[in-house]
Amino acid sequence: MKSVPQTQNLDSKNDSKDENSLFGEISNLYSEYFKYAIKRKWLEIPTDLPHREIGFGITKKVDNRNICFENNIDYLKWVLKNSPFHLYKSLSYMEHPENMGGANQKKLFRREIAFDIDTHKTEKCKHDENWLCEHCLEEAKNQTLILIDEYLIPFFGFSKNDLKIVFSGNRGYHIYIDPKDEQIKEEIEHWGKNERRYFIEFILGKNLSLNHMGSAWKTILTNQFKKNKFPIKSFKNTNNWDKELNKATREKSKPLLLDIINKTKNRLELDEKVMDDDIRLLRTVGSLHGFTGFMVKEIKYDTLSNGFFEPLSDAVFSEFSKTYYDIQINTAIDEVTIKNEQYTKESKEVPASLLLFLYGHGINFEILEKY
Repeated sequence: MKSVPQTQNLDSKNDSKDENSLFGEISNLYSEYFKYAIKRKWLEIPTDLPHREIGFGITKKVDNRNICFENNIDYLKWVLKNSPFHLYKSLSYMEHPENMGGANQKKLFRREIAFDIDTHKTEKCKHDENWLCEHCLEEAKNQTLILIDEYLIPFFGFSKNDLKIVFSGNRGYHIYIDPKDEQIKEEIEHWGKNERRYFIEFILGKNLSLNHMGSAWKTILTNQFKKNKFPIKSFKNTNNWDKELNKATREKSKPLLLDIINKTKNRLELDEKVMDDDIRLLRTVGSLHGFTGFMVKEIKYDTLSNGFFEPLSDAVFSEFSKTYYDIQINTAIDEVTIKNEQYTKESKEVPASLLLFLYGHGINFEILEKY
């Protein structure tokens, strides 16, 4: 697990003091946020809280888990007291969420169904793998819309109102299946690991047979062929695609068609463990992401699809743009844009939002003065 890094002053005699001072300032900012978020009821209180496992991280991504609360008040008091950099809840409902160990020890009895899209840097990105920019964030948004528009709605019968979309606070989105039909909700939340595995393997095109192409994936792939201006009639009229692809060898188009099939199967960067793992934790809506300081924020489908959500602005807590620091960055960094302002290694006067971003990414810097 990735540790929350500690920065160092250039004067080694003052290292410990400065590290503690910096950690204290970062902790105060998280505390300020949670006071604000809880007062305005932004912070999610997981449904059926006594049967949910809570986890958190301050010095690491996950410092501890196996925590549970009997009531909402105790939970919110605990959050205010600890102000965690990373805050999680279990997707599963458990008879004994406080027990250490796996599903057998915790006694799972139902589970939320959720997808986690977690993108990597794209060809357009000019930064290191762990950084982020508008390009990889745009890719995360595009993949979320592909998952919803090309899989969940047409092939599983969900509507956009059956889905809860949450920006993860970093380069991804969580998509919860939350049907309005209580009977359907009851059924899918009692799926076992095998049913969940089938669900995600279908979407990822795993075990796809070119000798016996099913109707759903036939539609998905012929749509992609059509976008790339390949004739689709022969593929629509047969289930034996291997035979049709061999015919295409004479036209030298088989490698291109196989490439389209492969890219279509691999266009979604889904964390399979979020669907597969019985005791998986997922970030709590309304918390902050400890690597970026950005809000884990629910977004309406239309807001996302119409391009009205810009993570580098809309997921930044507004109060963090009002407090400024004079800092010195001691190592090279990639450029980052927050609230339409660009920051580099040479940046001196910066808002609290950048302070959290730098700290979460392990950047060596010092606070010289607070405004």
